[in-house]
Amino acid sequence: MFKLRPILKTYYDALEDGKVLGMKCQECGDVVWRPLPTCQKCGSTDLEWFDMGDEAVIDEIIFENTNLKGDYTFTKANQNFVNKEPYCISIGHFEDGNQFHAALYGVNEDNVAELISSLPLTAKVEFIQMDGGFKSVGFRIKN
Repeated sequence: MFKLRPILKTYYDALEDGKVLGMKCQECGDVVWRPLPTCQKCGSTDLEWFDMGDEAVIDEIIFENTNLKGDYTFTKANQNFVNKEPYCISIGHFEDGNQFHAALYGVNEDNVAELISSLPLTAKVEFIQMDGGFKSVGFRIKN
């Protein structure tokens, strides 16, 4: 396991416990996710941890045909992911959070057009086991 700074240790320990933590600025109310030592809106260091929940809204699906050899692909999982299940990239937000880019599972050539036409969609948090002994956050389309 990597040696983490305290702010990151709190975040990654929570992922191990099945929780996604964000930080709320006590001065302006903005939400910081993934954790940083300062609010990105006002610069305050007065941030408090809170549970982001287990669902997010997916606003955009970035899905590329693998024959195009693009930057994002649904057929080759990131080499650092333990689970090699295909994924694509999504842009979304937590109800109380800022915009994110993250792995999105459950999208394939058969359902991508329907899913894109149905945006925005709700997705469940998917904890991604990474090589190196820690977890990251992705999402899975709800069935």
